[in-house]
Amino acid sequence: MFLGASDRGAQLIQTLTYQAFQYSSMLIPEVADTPKPIDDAIRWGFMHESGPFEIWDMLGVAETVEQMKAAGYAPAAWVEDMLKSGCASFYQYKGDNKVGIYDVNKKKYVKIARAPGLVVLSELKKAKKIISENTGASLYDMGDGVACVEFHTKMNALDDDIFNITIEALDRVEKDFVGLVIGNEADNFSAGANIFMVVVAAQQGMWDVLEGAVAKLQNMNMRMRYSARPVVVAPAGLTLGGGCELTMHASRIVAAAETYIGLVELGVGVIPAGGGMKEYMRRILNPLMRVPSAEVLPGLMKVFEQIGQAKVATSAEEARQFGILGPADRVVLSRNHLLAEAKKEVLHMAATGYKPPAPELIYAAGRGALAALRVGAWAFKEGKYITEYEGVIAGKLVNVLTGGDLSRPTWVSEQYILDLEREAFLSLCGEQKTQERMWAMLNTGKPLRN
Repeated sequence: MFLGASDRGAQLIQTLTYQAFQYSSMLIPEVADTPKPIDDAIRWGFMHESGPFEIWDMLGVAETVEQMKAAGYAPAAWVEDMLKSGCASFYQYKGDNKVGIYDVNKKKYVKIARAPGLVVLSELKKAKKIISENTGASLYDMGDGVACVEFHTKMNALDDDIFNITIEALDRVEKDFVGLVIGNEADNFSAGANIFMVVVAAQQGMWDVLEGAVAKLQNMNMRMRYSARPVVVAPAGLTLGGGCELTMHASRIVAAAETYIGLVELGVGVIPAGGGMKEYMRRILNPLMRVPSAEVLPGLMKVFEQIGQAKVATSAEEARQFGILGPADRVVLSRNHLLAEAKKEVLHMAATGYKPPAPELIYAAGRGALAALRVGAWAFKEGKYITEYEGVIAGKLVNVLTGGDLSRPTWVSEQYILDLEREAFLSLCGEQKTQERMWAMLNTGKPLRN
């Protein structure tokens, strides 16, 4: 659109684009025999979606060359030689896949070498490796005794279809496979729960349905955590809310380096209810409170701030600092290799005799810490850092984080915290201001602070 327009802004875009194409073509064959290494460098080094020659292919090489020459940015001579030889693009395509690349020295397409063991879900689908599927998710046989669940809803939002396929996958893995990968090739692993379903159910008073959905997510996550077979989750891109909670219950996480992950539910007026708060308490409070004479408030404040401020880690390594990734979890730089590395991790864990973790009690600080956090939330509200209603949400949050109105600190079961999460979530869903926040997010894509 910009390349075809004539205003000053479009002229700037045209100049920058044609200059980039000209410069990139001049680098060959000095720094590479083919365009592919340059495209790879731009995508991997600068996190661009496409390199210059990939973009050039999209625009049409022959047409763009004429426009570049007319604008005074003629490409390197080899580009026109390529076109004269009958090669109309830099890449050779088979369907949507790149199978070849033009080699300047050989003056023909050469096959693109493929990394051994690379997993491509579209190829598994063509090979009829789908075990089960519905409109929200698919279950694949990846080979070597490893199964894979792929989400394919809009933004991979979690819904009942995804729950059903994942539960079926856990059933099948116990009998027929050595382990399970949960991942996909979309830009985003999961943007969270389907809030349209949530707000409609709340407004229609379908509380049994809503509670059943939350309980289903909780039970699915807990089953993943204590599965006898390793369950490896491979997040990438946006991994928010319920997607983050699902990831935190994996036996092992193999994350793409560019993963944006966090519990953001407060932005739509609720608290995490899929076990995310329970996991933060287990990971941050439990180790702290096993130390004699330790103070719980610093740990509680860290968890409270991360959830209360809806903090999102901007990389997988930052997620490790948050406590979302653990010391044994891995980070993969190449997005294309993520599923293959997740599969390798499943096979490694199975080969080394994976055993699920033992059930763990959660430290609940009780009413003393609850009062202290309530005072902190009140101070934020009085200082106008949060709205009146955000103070209500914060009250629900701290109630769960401290285990409720317990007379003294104690260790409670995971299910106890899950029940508190679910109760708080449902009560907030019934509030008009929460419903307004959900509709605002659905209609504008931005959080409403009411």
